[in-house]
Amino acid sequence: MNIGFIGLGRMGFSLVRSLLKHQQRVTVFDLDGQAMRKLAAEGAIAAEDVAGACRDADLVFTMLPGPRQVAQVALGDGGVLRNLKPGAIYIDMSTVDVETVDRLNAEFSKAGFAFGDAPVGRLAMHADRGESLFMLGIDAAHLPVVEPVLYRMGTTIHHCGNAGSGTRTKIINNMMVLCYCQINSEALVLAKSLGLDVAKTFDVLVNTTASNGQLKEKWPKKVLAGDLTPGFDIVLGYKDISLAASAGAATQVALPVCDTAKNVFRMALAAGKAGQDTSCLTDYWAEANGVEKIRL
Repeated sequence: MNIGFIGLGRMGFSLVRSLLKHQQRVTVFDLDGQAMRKLAAEGAIAAEDVAGACRDADLVFTMLPGPRQVAQVALGDGGVLRNLKPGAIYIDMSTVDVETVDRLNAEFSKAGFAFGDAPVGRLAMHADRGESLFMLGIDAAHLPVVEPVLYRMGTTIHHCGNAGSGTRTKIINNMMVLCYCQINSEALVLAKSLGLDVAKTFDVLVNTTASNGQLKEKWPKKVLAGDLTPGFDIVLGYKDISLAASAGAATQVALPVCDTAKNVFRMALAAGKAGQDTSCLTDYWAEANGVEKIRL
């Protein structure tokens, strides 16, 4: 099978590397030539443009920053839709809004192509190890083709339903993840301000029902270790939680914590946190409250 992969950012690069480790034939494209050269050195084929990554592919993936980029690459001149060969399948792995994924499904279906969405779960460190989780939305008839390839990039696939269901699931998943960023930060800053031994408090929190995967797995490796390099950039976090807030508004579902957390992310960006990991909210709230930055 020939695989085309467009978008070699923090997550896409690791996913392609996993495919190459499993001896897959992958043609890649990204505006970042350095990323393409690195993967070409490991066996990937570097395309000159989006069309070149799609033309001979049986299965094409995109992993891009947001809805605007996905729509442009998928539907624009020289994009995926205009360059797929008959019988090829297109899977978008980006995190986008409901309107965009439904538009893609409609346009590709009208042109006679199978379309699916497979947003990625878990963290960048899991992608590095080939342990990603995928929230797959696609007609079940295409699972025998798509699932074996996804299992070469990760360990877990949840078939959420037809095209668009993966994106809907990811929006809900990330709403919870990103609200936990705020909850984690408030709890730790309050513990510090109350004079607690934060290391001991941390041990309690990760061993009770207060625990969550973010606090247990990510926080000790990122903000609490003083590492704010973005595994999940707060800019992208703001984008994703805005998607959830917009979905709530469109369906007239009240999401007060989500809306509040969205505003918090915007405040942190205004305070200069762009380019840092989402866990930097702990630093942001420590600074806002005049509390010493928390490190374990």
